[in-house]
Amino acid sequence: MKVKILKENLVKGMELVTKVSLKKVSLPILSTCLLETEKNFLKISATNLESAIIWWGLAKVEEAGKICVEAKFFANVLSSLKEETITLETENNILKIEDKRVLLKIKGVNPEEFPIIPQKESVEKITVFSENLCDALSKIINIPTPSLGRPEISGILFSFEKENLKLVATDSFRLAEKKINLLTPQTKAYSLILPQSAAKEIVGIFGKEEGEINLYLTPNQIFIESLARELPHPKILFTSKLIEGEYPNYQEIIPKKFKTKIRLDKNEFLTQIRAASLFSGRINEVKLKINKKEGKLEILSQNPDYGEFKSEILTKIEGEDISISFNHKFLIDGISSIDEKEFDFLFTDPEGPAALKPSEDYFYILMPIKAS
Repeated sequence: MKVKILKENLVKGMELVTKVSLKKVSLPILSTCLLETEKNFLKISATNLESAIIWWGLAKVEEAGKICVEAKFFANVLSSLKEETITLETENNILKIEDKRVLLKIKGVNPEEFPIIPQKESVEKITVFSENLCDALSKIINIPTPSLGRPEISGILFSFEKENLKLVATDSFRLAEKKINLLTPQTKAYSLILPQSAAKEIVGIFGKEEGEINLYLTPNQIFIESLARELPHPKILFTSKLIEGEYPNYQEIIPKKFKTKIRLDKNEFLTQIRAASLFSGRINEVKLKINKKEGKLEILSQNPDYGEFKSEILTKIEGEDISISFNHKFLIDGISSIDEKEFDFLFTDPEGPAALKPSEDYFYILMPIKAS
């Protein structure tokens, strides 16, 4: 193999690839990336067996070939080079990296040992805006927790419905749903469960990509593809295994009616809850008391070692008075995920689910701490 490529492009490609390759593993090949030529491109692949990524960069290919090198080490080496264009050449399983002033030799690994990455099949294409998908995932990505007994809630539900995609996450104590528009309407409804780790990789890989990305689905695999701007060729292809099983019918736990609704300024409320959290006890409890007659929300917390906190926010209140307690960590997570300046906080009863609802496209439900 002998190729010439812009260093800037190669560095960007390696930044993406190292998001999937593993650093410390029992199978050393999984810490490598596969470099190979493909027409007028340098193609770089990495996998951790659960997910994989392929990146293509335009290059001047003088001789076809391929080699595996340790991904993180290769990325670090590239960052030390100064020239705009570098030459990569293989010789006896050694990768030589050369610019005008530097010649480096990196010991390679037999490329035949590199795992086979699943190929994108000829299935229906689903198109979304990259920024919409990544923003939606970012709002709910930290909610799931690993569960051996219920692996299906360890991931994120993708529910496709005609012109919309609903993304859902839960850990049994809280639940969030974010809806985004599909650019390619679907003729039937279907769903899949994506591992949480893969969702984080998607945000890391496509979070800075602009424009459209394509999704391709098979019964046990998802493929996400972005195209190069210069020509109709893939730039990035990410794939991940899916979680088997049925996602819980989360619609059943969404309250149909609420007894109380208040309207809050996001930043003001978030500041007060963060302050109250400093005085909360071992169970991270923060109490909210809603007084309709006085038109105010009281925020209270106490800790035998530090003292007490009390503040109030004047707000518009609809419905009944209520006194309810929440885990401040879960409450702060929900408030922080809101983009809007204001949102509705809706309550059922002191021991029932409550909801943060900034818009028709997003809600965050959390369970209160029950009174002992």
